[in-house]
Amino acid sequence: MGHIPKSNFNLFTKILFFLWLSAITFISLVDYSSIGAITSTKAFGSGFWLHIAGYFVAGVLFSMAFGRTRQKWMLIALIALFLLGVLFEVVQIPIPKRTFNPNDIVANGLGLAGFYVWQKFWPKRE
Repeated sequence: MGHIPKSNFNLFTKILFFLWLSAITFISLVDYSSIGAITSTKAFGSGFWLHIAGYFVAGVLFSMAFGRTRQKWMLIALIALFLLGVLFEVVQIPIPKRTFNPNDIVANGLGLAGFYVWQKFWPKRE
């Protein structure tokens, strides 16, 4: 297999990050309960674990797309992602069949904190 040029890989990971962020936005803000193809997350504990996984993956994709050389900027980005999750939860209040759930905020924070700890042990690619 051929080597993917760094610039193409970087563009690809940025696209993946923003697609993931778009998916989180859609899932957070749209009443999709009437769509038959998407089932309830109640089997996963009201989505708690899905929130953890979703925001952990967001951290991974952000790190891959934008690098992780400066911890100060990584923390700022993770705090921004967390605040975005808080905003999504608050905006759900007036959306039919959506509810504000502080446990989702906690799960988002746990996913991002888990990523931050995990990335400390993740070998850096050169």
